[in-house]
Amino acid sequence: MSVMDLSGLVTAVVTPFRDDETIDHDALASYVDYVLGFDRVKGILAAGYSGEGPGMSRDETLEVARTVVRSADGRVPIIVGVSPTSTKETIEFGNRLKDAGASALQINSPFYSILRRGYIPNDDTAVQFFEDLADGVGLPMTVFQYPTASGLTYPPNVISRLSENPLVIGFKEAVGMETYEADVQAVRGRKKLYADNNTYTLIAMLLYGSDGSMVGVGNVGLPLWVELNRLVESGDQGAVVSFANEKIVPIINTFSRDLGQTPFSFIGRVKEALVQLGHIPNGTTRRPEPPVTDEDRVLIRETLERVGLL
Repeated sequence: MSVMDLSGLVTAVVTPFRDDETIDHDALASYVDYVLGFDRVKGILAAGYSGEGPGMSRDETLEVARTVVRSADGRVPIIVGVSPTSTKETIEFGNRLKDAGASALQINSPFYSILRRGYIPNDDTAVQFFEDLADGVGLPMTVFQYPTASGLTYPPNVISRLSENPLVIGFKEAVGMETYEADVQAVRGRKKLYADNNTYTLIAMLLYGSDGSMVGVGNVGLPLWVELNRLVESGDQGAVVSFANEKIVPIINTFSRDLGQTPFSFIGRVKEALVQLGHIPNGTTRRPEPPVTDEDRVLIRETLERVGLL
């Protein structure tokens, strides 16, 4: 039985920084409050890739978690992104996040190192890692399938076995449709699958029956993502496709198309959009994320105008 249901729209919030790259906790709290003004938002993901979690220290991530938890004030579950190191240290950090009020953990791959990727065919290794986290921390977890960032994909037999873990509540799927469909079959309805893709594949996942979305580009034009969620739930596939083509695809193409293969910073462009929309005061990202250019700013404004946000 699932211990937490995040079906619907989960926003992977950005982390606002000041000019000197320190965390602007007041701006973060204010932004979380804005996001939770939409009743279709069922959860907040803090310190994920969109929240620049990999660029923050453990202590900083802990402080971000505390700020988000305080701002949310129990309105929705708070998931915090975790990039594992060793099992021992990840358990220790998970318990610190638990004490800070995190509702769940999003677990990025512990096999990011090319030297560790060879362990994946031994499915006991991945399964044991998540069993150890369940025993050592005791918080619900979502498993991040993100081959672009991690360099690997959990095969279906691992997904199937992870679905047997009571504290694995779902899988965040930043994959292609072939892998997504295989994961659907592997899970067989036992756990939730959350769409996260930076191309039109995201729309395909939602139409295929995804349990919701956890997507960083969803920071841009949140009212539009709320409407997309409503249309998906209505079952009107024609309306979903029409709305996506008019409103969502231009956003995807400007902010996150071909993520990891472009010279611009996805996070930088998203933050610049939030500045132009008046939701955060500063678009600073943490180096080595490149700053936005004047050309970026013009393109972003044109896109926001095109989809009716400005």
